[in-house]
Amino acid sequence: MKTYGQYCGLARAAEVLGERWTLVILRDLLVGPKRFNELRTGIPGIPSNILTTRLGVLERAEVVERAVAGRGVVYRLSDYGRDLEPILLAIGRWAARRMDAPREGERPTDSSLAAALLAARTDTTVEPFSVEVAVGPAVATARVGETGVSVAEGTSPDPDLRLGGPGMRRLLADGDVDAALSSGGIDCEGPTSLVEEFVRAFHVPLDASVRE
Repeated sequence: MKTYGQYCGLARAAEVLGERWTLVILRDLLVGPKRFNELRTGIPGIPSNILTTRLGVLERAEVVERAVAGRGVVYRLSDYGRDLEPILLAIGRWAARRMDAPREGERPTDSSLAAALLAARTDTTVEPFSVEVAVGPAVATARVGETGVSVAEGTSPDPDLRLGGPGMRRLLADGDVDAALSSGGIDCEGPTSLVEEFVRAFHVPLDASVRE
């Protein structure tokens, strides 16, 4: 592990978290425990040897731990690593303020979309509902309760609401349900009243400087 030689909490954190791919690995584990191959296939572009190295560093730092699941082993956040959740979500919200259309070559994954939903959760109390969200090739499901949200990668057999389409980013930023539905930028299966609940439960601001 590279060190900065400084007696500083941020410097110590950077020693563990500052290498390329590390935050993305933690993002995926924030959604749930995963086998090595699930991490590798869920993070397009990461070499297997780099994934092995990064997981080793995180294990030695006691941020990630291994656990037996069925006949295999999964990686999961430790209790110490779980303390990073609000920090990781805050970083995601901060960066998303400057994210409108994806850059060339960028695409979401199931895990990144699930983590984005976690980061977008507001403190507004809403009626419980479940929603399946599709953005490009990625699909994730959220179950919203009165005090929190749980997320999962992939589809749901019977959600209360299904949303998708190129207008999702602006819907999350503006919360204008009528405009989103009338423009055709949102595909919706479910009652409009639940879309209203969705935008109350999830919000991702967008800085004016990146709007068209």
